[in-house]
Amino acid sequence: MLRDLAPATTSTFAPSATFASSASSASSDWLASTGLRVLGGYRSLHATTSVGRLHALAAQGSGPRPTLVGLHGFSSIGAHLAGLFRHLRPAFRAVIAPDLPGHGRSDAIPLHGNFAAIGAAIGDALAEWAHEPVILFGNSLGGVAAIQVALQRPELVRGLVLASPGGADLPPEILTDFLGGFELGTHREALAFVDRVLQTSPLTRQVLAWGVRRRFERPVHRAILARFGHEAVFSPADLARLRMPILCLWGDRDRVLPAAAREYYRRHLPRHARFEMPAGLGHSPYLERPAAIARRIVSFVDALPPALPTLALTEGLRRRDGDGDRADADRGIRAAG
Repeated sequence: MLRDLAPATTSTFAPSATFASSASSASSDWLASTGLRVLGGYRSLHATTSVGRLHALAAQGSGPRPTLVGLHGFSSIGAHLAGLFRHLRPAFRAVIAPDLPGHGRSDAIPLHGNFAAIGAAIGDALAEWAHEPVILFGNSLGGVAAIQVALQRPELVRGLVLASPGGADLPPEILTDFLGGFELGTHREALAFVDRVLQTSPLTRQVLAWGVRRRFERPVHRAILARFGHEAVFSPADLARLRMPILCLWGDRDRVLPAAAREYYRRHLPRHARFEMPAGLGHSPYLERPAAIARRIVSFVDALPPALPTLALTEGLRRRDGDGDRADADRGIRAAG
């Protein structure tokens, strides 16, 4: 668990959308993260990784289950997982929400970076922060990062939960149409994008459209989209290498990713993976129905076979224990029991 933190709270401070709380993206990101630290019992973690410094929000939970790590989608930040985490903290020892590289308070991706580098950065950070294999949740771009971590550092991942992950190998014409949906040259196009992601009130819809258009104009986000057509692709052989337990959720009303992406994962995830299509949910179900998604994650974790210690984490734990309690408190997570 996270040391030196207050017990888990039930604070209702919970930013609830990819472009939540304010149209000014930089200020809303700062307010969301600061609010969780001040009001929600979270603290900031930092790690120096292969693509720069990574920031995360983390909080102690009050449950017996392993640490859960949530990876957000494109143009979002870790703080936007707070609504889901409010329902998960009573069930897990700790929760961690990194800002992906190029998002929030994490460093931008170097020009030579790619999606494998994002996975490597998250893996570097988890190796520093975690003293146990984690439950790794990822939505959309966060799903791409989660799969990269699971492929590169499988010893860090106890179970993998995906929600409409990106990274499917799509035909060129479908990929072109998909990427075109992120070209928000007018307010009308931004409104259409908001409508594809979630249903909300008319006034909120207008504010979110203005905010998401500003987010998508950030150079670092444009660079991520430019890479998507060439690098964010998992082959069937890549997906077949995933050995840990997997739950893949794909809302039956997802209007962001094409149906071809859903069918790609349905066909090529390993046979042991569970593929489910929750009724009435869209691209980011943890934003729409956080309590229901939290219950499904908990039931998935409760059905996992008993964990076996891994050599890499055992040696890492031994090294950190040798550094003493102060270093352990600074670095983050210790498994309880």
